[in-house]
Amino acid sequence: MKPIDIANALQINRPETGEMVGVGLYRLLRLVALEDILGSGASAVSYYAGKKMGKELQLKKLDDFLALCEQLKIGQIKIPTMTAELIHVDVHECVTCAGLSPVGRMLCHFEGGLMAGAVESILGKHVQAHEVSCIGGFGHETCGFDLQIHD
Repeated sequence: MKPIDIANALQINRPETGEMVGVGLYRLLRLVALEDILGSGASAVSYYAGKKMGKELQLKKLDDFLALCEQLKIGQIKIPTMTAELIHVDVHECVTCAGLSPVGRMLCHFEGGLMAGAVESILGKHVQAHEVSCIGGFGHETCGFDLQIHD
């Protein structure tokens, strides 16, 4: 049995229904089913799944990552801060949580991991993401991530 890789997963043949799926289905899987099955471990699993995927994309430039986020409709991405040690990323209209009533905790672990993995691959340095604001978690305007870059 062959594993499903990213390239294969992104080959979509749905001539009538199209390639986009409702955000609701994604959220039911990500926020309800995964947390029901894994409990508090769902956050770590989501982060590391995102990080693994981000690395496997083997992107060469930050612009390629931004284009992918736009293509997959993860949200509207802005980068207000970029230094050698820190990249701050704001996600407007986050696919995971925009529109949710605040639940009192950070929710966007997958997105943080995806960013960390992609930037790690691009820079060739260890990157760790910390979610510092969350639309659906706390009612913030954006889901904000500090990507800490380590040598």
